[in-house]
Amino acid sequence: MPLLLGGRYIVEKPIARGGFGATFLARDRYTPAMKRCVVKLLQPVGFTASQMAIAKQMFEREATVLEDLGTHPQIPDLLAYFEVQSGQDEFFYLVQEFVDGFTLEQIIEQHGAIAEADVLEIMRSLLPVLQFIHEKGSIHRDIKPANIMVRKSDQAYFLLDFGAVKQVAGTAKGQKSTGIFTPGFGAPEQMRGDTVFPATDLYAFAVTCLFLLTGKPPEELFDVNHNRWQWDRFVKLSPNLNNVLQKMLETAPSDRFDSAATVLQNLSTKAPAQTGKKSTSAPAIAQTNIQVPAPIASAAAINAPAVPKVQRSTKTPWILSAQIRTQLIAAFLLGVEAMLLWQVTSTVGGALVGEPTNLIAFAVFLLGITVLRVSSILDNKDLLVFVNLLSLIATFAAQFFTNRIFTDSNFPQWIEIAQYCGVAGFGAIAFMAALRLIFQMLYSLI
Repeated sequence: MPLLLGGRYIVEKPIARGGFGATFLARDRYTPAMKRCVVKLLQPVGFTASQMAIAKQMFEREATVLEDLGTHPQIPDLLAYFEVQSGQDEFFYLVQEFVDGFTLEQIIEQHGAIAEADVLEIMRSLLPVLQFIHEKGSIHRDIKPANIMVRKSDQAYFLLDFGAVKQVAGTAKGQKSTGIFTPGFGAPEQMRGDTVFPATDLYAFAVTCLFLLTGKPPEELFDVNHNRWQWDRFVKLSPNLNNVLQKMLETAPSDRFDSAATVLQNLSTKAPAQTGKKSTSAPAIAQTNIQVPAPIASAAAINAPAVPKVQRSTKTPWILSAQIRTQLIAAFLLGVEAMLLWQVTSTVGGALVGEPTNLIAFAVFLLGITVLRVSSILDNKDLLVFVNLLSLIATFAAQFFTNRIFTDSNFPQWIEIAQYCGVAGFGAIAFMAALRLIFQMLYSLI
């Protein structure tokens, strides 16, 4: 990718790579202090046409939603969204406000579970953000610790990653889920691919709070035998918070709280009864593990998915980088062309060249032309079709004239040539499909 995007954003270094692209740290050269920002790139490597359409739709949706929701102080602002054309490829970029901090997931990994008072602080800070999102007619659908960040400078909480946001657009019953969620945090209706609601976000937020309170992943907190959440063996909570989380985690969306504002109200009504002491005052909350700077590389703390410990090679083999339909068409044309070259070499070439050594040299020359064209076969399909048509016409023309000149020669008729070419083309398709399968299996293991 270019180091200067849109003539404005200077890319400094990569941050992370995900299923749909990559994230980079950049600077805005149109600001006096060269303000830092985050650039998200949609990188369609190895995508089919349908997958590319879905990925592009998700990326455009994220930009649209961020432009609407970025007015909230706890949601990163959208700074720019643009496309860059590079040859026949399209690349889509989204520029966001840079939040310098640590995700809750990183903090739990570094310090372990946090106190109930701190979790209540997080809930009181982020529930209004969820209420804002839902009132705007959207559902986040991917609430989890990795998507909540604490800014270093003021310990403010930010909600990140709106790539999976679902627009409700005023529909009373919500919309169908497209299966985008994090396993363990997704609500039952979301895992089934059913209709999603604001209560779907409340469910995921409750699971996030349990993760913060216990330091345990969701699979250790959910009792499959009894089909319910059980966290008592890891942490003892106040009755009020315990009841609120239980209701947020109800299986049926209608049994949960109807809004984030209602959850906040229920947290506040019995707040004085949570403890017999005055230990929940503001000074006590201020002394939390959340404010301790975790010794994690700052690049991994940017509002992007964490960089995996073991990364796959970023270079996708050419045999997997193009659409399978494109490669199979190219394989068929190559098979046809190879057969045409063979017919020319074995019949017309043999009659004209005469000497066996010259015939072999001629065959090697034509084979070299085919091999050289393979490297650019995927980018020049139209040229290949044209070359095949010309080769076919040249073969028939040479057959016609050589039959007149060499009357005693027995050259194949055009029906035989067409049959040979068809067999060769389909054979090339089978060979290409087998190669793709082998490479796909090997590449998935690397």
